[in-house]
Amino acid sequence: MKNRLQRFLNITAAFWSMGLLGFNDLHQNQAFAQNNDLLLSDPMFTEEMVPLSRVPNYRDRMREIIEELADYAATRNKNFAVLARPGFELLRWDQREFILAEAKRQENMMLPEDAITPLKEPMRRFIQAIDGIALNNQYCGEGRSTDELMIYKRMGVSLFSVEHCGTEAAAFGALEQSSAVGIVSHVDADEADIFGDIPNWRPMNENSNNIETLDDVQNVLVATQSRPYGSRGDWLLAIGQTNYDAVVIDAFYNGKEALTEDEVHSLKFKELGSRRLAIAWLDISYAADDRYYWEREWEVGTPSWIVGRHPERPGTYAVEYWHPRWKSIIGTYFKGLMDLGFDGVILNGTDAYLRFEAMTPLDPL
Repeated sequence: MKNRLQRFLNITAAFWSMGLLGFNDLHQNQAFAQNNDLLLSDPMFTEEMVPLSRVPNYRDRMREIIEELADYAATRNKNFAVLARPGFELLRWDQREFILAEAKRQENMMLPEDAITPLKEPMRRFIQAIDGIALNNQYCGEGRSTDELMIYKRMGVSLFSVEHCGTEAAAFGALEQSSAVGIVSHVDADEADIFGDIPNWRPMNENSNNIETLDDVQNVLVATQSRPYGSRGDWLLAIGQTNYDAVVIDAFYNGKEALTEDEVHSLKFKELGSRRLAIAWLDISYAADDRYYWEREWEVGTPSWIVGRHPERPGTYAVEYWHPRWKSIIGTYFKGLMDLGFDGVILNGTDAYLRFEAMTPLDPL
């Protein structure tokens, strides 16, 4: 009985508010109940039962879209780099995924021990698909242990970090710590993702080397926000007059005007003339109303896959990132980045699964 209870999970009323179940589903659930399938009762809809099979693995849905993009990139340019931010939790089999898989297994099904995916098992297909991950505040926050990170570095995952340190002193400290263990970091004195100012200090490990791959990169600048600059030319010039090994930018000036191939190409050279990487920034979990794909009538709920507003970024909306329409938009966007000649992309917002997991908690009865 104890094992059976462990395989039952409670789903909150938020599951219903997401629109995952409709009127027809409720009648189908009753039929499942009559067949003694593993079902879940919702505390606010106790007369109805929700089949456990309806609980998605949101982390794996995120892995899928990233893998699809990476696979496409590999068919066009094997050197095109794909990084996930923040991507660490996607690198391994999580406790929630373990519980969900165990709960969905038929009650009397006996499996040998080696047929069960253990906790923290590396997700090898995902690891093979991507080139690296970008951590958040590894040194200006509560970061992970170096030993834990090095496990994946040895598996070929390039490690970057984005550090918002609040002060220049803390930023310098973060640079020194990350450099000591071989993690390339963008650091600034902000407290959030602003990326509007180029730091007034020179890159750590500044060098005149030609940079061809992520493994060559010793320093990086994220400069996605162009609005603080007086013109498109001013923004591009400010980035061009740096010696960072890699620059990460938005492919659109002011969010609206797409860069040209020539402009992207110009950013591939440091001020001193040697080659560097130009990497694009792409948010795969939030839609923005100033982007080319946005339609005037869109709002939360219209279309159905736009599900909420970003609490800190006006005009930005959470989406069901697995929805075919959104995946089509992101796929077209991604293709356009490759067409412009970028050397790679950082896929931002890859922790959006947390929103949906919070709305479908898995609590033992």
